[in-house]
Amino acid sequence: MKASDLSSRLGLGLSPIIQALSRLEEAGFVRPVKRKGWQVTPVTLQSVNDIMEAYTLVSPSVVSLIISNATDQQIATLRDLEVRWAPGHPAPLSDENFDSAPFAYFVEICGNPFMAEMMRGLSAHLERIMNFSLRQGNFTSGGYNHWRDALFEAISVRDRDAGTHAMVELCRVGGSELKRILQGTESLLSIPLHSNIDVNARATSR
Repeated sequence: MKASDLSSRLGLGLSPIIQALSRLEEAGFVRPVKRKGWQVTPVTLQSVNDIMEAYTLVSPSVVSLIISNATDQQIATLRDLEVRWAPGHPAPLSDENFDSAPFAYFVEICGNPFMAEMMRGLSAHLERIMNFSLRQGNFTSGGYNHWRDALFEAISVRDRDAGTHAMVELCRVGGSELKRILQGTESLLSIPLHSNIDVNARATSR
């Protein structure tokens, strides 16, 4: 896509379009292509591995913060958003439905503005690969819902150890399902899909 085309289509000046594309590039969502414009960064198994590894390392800390800082109502809202989003039914993407995206709300209620700011970009990347993958296929493992329910049960009773453990397992099962779906989708046949990286092994080795 070209900045000039986006400017014409959206009725905006070229300067704010370029600024927006530059910010998206910094966040890893697009990349410049010499003499051609900009390209949406492809989803690959390697990028899924990297995103899931980062999220697995950081999200248990967010769970701990939610247990300490979030209200009962916020926790109930988060659970409602997650259940309504459920695998196979991607979250709404329009601005007016921002709070319907469970990954975004998850970081917003942690009560620590520095952690929330750090996690927004990562959560956006996770939501992107989840929504993309779930448009290619469905989760088939019952483990995802099991660990999701275990996570919210632990958060509701403010059990930090059980909550952080359930979060790690939820990431493990979710990451495995994402890779299973992406390995079988025709939309990625032209993108390198080979990866020997095991997220849990790398995290454990550290």
